[in-house]
Amino acid sequence: MRKADRIFGVIGLGIALWSFLESRKFHYMAQFTPGPGFFPFWVAVTLGLLSAYLLFNTFKRKPSATDHKKILPEAHMLLRVAAILGLLALATGLMKLLGFPLTLALFTAAVLSFLERYSLVKSIAYGIAYAAVTWFIFEYMMTMGFPKGFLGI
Repeated sequence: MRKADRIFGVIGLGIALWSFLESRKFHYMAQFTPGPGFFPFWVAVTLGLLSAYLLFNTFKRKPSATDHKKILPEAHMLLRVAAILGLLALATGLMKLLGFPLTLALFTAAVLSFLERYSLVKSIAYGIAYAAVTWFIFEYMMTMGFPKGFLGI
């Protein structure tokens, strides 16, 4: 477990450094409110501190019996992760063609139907409901634009 924590700590520090460098490209403040560089800067600081603590802690604590235990998931769980990543890649490719709400509805329905074994009708209903609520919050209430597809939605 210590080895995995060390690897994750180094990866976390790398992501924190990258996020910090990217945040410097944006303004920290915009008039009297936080600007676009505010959030990535503080994410980088928080992730950097937590990763550094995790890395430090792996050298400070004493070895335990679980340190040499295999922690990789079983094959069927790796297949689920691969399926979700494949569905995400497909959804990303379909985003410009179908638009965000329709793509989100299809992605949600696919995950619920294929991976969670919901009935097809229930999966489609949940997918449509989730996409509708997401659209209502972001497009209507917050007036943020989503990518639109060939149907104009």
